Amino acid sequence: MIFYPYQNDKIVAKTMYDEQFSCENQKAAHTAQEKKCMPLVVNSKQMQKPFAPRSHVVKAPKSKLKNGLPLASTDNNHKVKECFPVRRSVRKTKTAVKEEKMRNLERAILEEQADGLKVAYFEGKGRGIVADRHFQRGEFVVEYIGDLIPMHEASEREKRYALDENAGCYMYYFKHENQQYCIDATADTGKLGRLVNHSRNGNLVTKIVVVKQRPHLILLAKDDIEPGEELTYDYGDRSKESLLHYPWLAF
Repeated sequence: MIFYPYQNDKIVAKTMYDEQFSCENQKAAHTAQEKKCMPLVVNSKQMQKPFAPRSHVVKAPKSKLKNGLPLASTDNNHKVKECFPVRRSVRKTKTAVKEEKMRNLERAILEEQADGLKVAYFEGKGRGIVADRHFQRGEFVVEYIGDLIPMHEASEREKRYALDENAGCYMYYFKHENQQYCIDATADTGKLGRLVNHSRNGNLVTKIVVVKQRPHLILLAKDDIEPGEELTYDYGDRSKESLLHYPWLAF
């Protein structure tokens, strides 16, 4: 049998190389296994804060500054309004006050009110009306109630009254919407407005008020009137014929 020494040397060298490679592989595998089993140690100083994705990042609004100081938040105002609702003003407007006065005036006319008045007798004038309470300036006092008639009928009645010496002058003429009217209060119906005497310096003034499409003649306080004062107004008749029959119209 023939041996080849150099071939054996190669075989021995190859066997030694295989054993060295196998040993190194075993060490590498052992080291990898140890790394898997060892706990992960991380330096806390090198840790970075987790951050949310951009789609979920919300930037806080920058506070507005005034004179270097942040402005107060309006959130508290909203909460205050919820806890303490804003009170509505109960103050009436001028229009509302005017409408209320008109309603009260219409009611006084329709009810023929004559509160705070009493009949008194005056020498040289006869009966008259005296205030029994305080009246404020512009306040409704009484209505001059009578028959509302056109001019042609008023002329006929005047002729008939002239035949009676005891008939007084209770006819009031006025113009409304370009038409002449007359209120005849000659008949003694017990209405106090017809007894208010004449004075050129009276404390009452007349006014025409339309209620339910009918003109009414009312008397308002010209100034403040105190209890005990006689109520008078200017009849406005200055004709010679009237002064001849009723001379007291001049005063």
